[in-house]
Amino acid sequence: MQSFENKTAVVTGGASGMGFAMASVFAREGMNVVLADVEKGALREAVAKIEAMGVEAIGVPTDVSSEADMDHLGEVVRARFGVPDVLCLNAGVAGGGGPTHLLTTRDWKWTIDVNLWGVIQGLRVFLGGMRERDSGDIVLTASVAGLTSFAGSLPYNTTKHAVVAIAETLFAELADAGSKVAVHCLCPGLVSTNIIHSERNRPKELQNPGKGATGMDPGVQTMMEGVFAAAKPPAEVAELVFAAIVNRRFWIQTDEFFRDAIRARHRAIENDEDPPARGSLLSVYS
Repeated sequence: MQSFENKTAVVTGGASGMGFAMASVFAREGMNVVLADVEKGALREAVAKIEAMGVEAIGVPTDVSSEADMDHLGEVVRARFGVPDVLCLNAGVAGGGGPTHLLTTRDWKWTIDVNLWGVIQGLRVFLGGMRERDSGDIVLTASVAGLTSFAGSLPYNTTKHAVVAIAETLFAELADAGSKVAVHCLCPGLVSTNIIHSERNRPKELQNPGKGATGMDPGVQTMMEGVFAAAKPPAEVAELVFAAIVNRRFWIQTDEFFRDAIRARHRAIENDEDPPARGSLLSVYS
């Protein structure tokens, strides 16, 4: 897609971080923007900022894990703009960190509900219209955690591997059908967002008793905040996403830090070797 003026972009997790940065780039290019987010206050502020750029923006409070909420999002988009031209299924949480044997069913359910079902629901709601029109771009936010298997965040890794599989499978399906709908798989490394504060939006019924607001040990929380504060700015990631849409490129990777880890994993698979173990994902930055 080369002409963006008056086209429509839908972005889940659009009130902050990479989602808002993507929405800002689309608005800069003259697109109408629909932001979906579970945080109503942040969503109102984000919509006002996008409107100030001179385009039409709508905010739809949305829990992407909810079938009803995603159906409502689809109804709002179709009623106002029709079938979207760009669909960014970006909402995500960092739930379920720590040793696997200490994880609870709540950790697994929360992470899978947002990171995986949010993508599944988004495709269910919007893909049919895009295929029928035979145009558009779908950006799925996976992670470098979907291309590697670092220790310490099994639910998150699991969902991001699944999103990569969805993206690859959908790409193959559309290519085999001769469809003009493009698929893009975003696999960022560390980006300076609020994802480490995801617990603020964890539903009460899925919270672990006795855990604090972050769900992390205070020392770990302080370390993580320092690392993420120095990470890649969301605006840079958004520009990479836009370039991939313009150039119809499937893979979107944000840095070189994980190239060796990805290659090592692939070599191990090719050679029937044990998976390489190398500590946590953050160890790559040390």
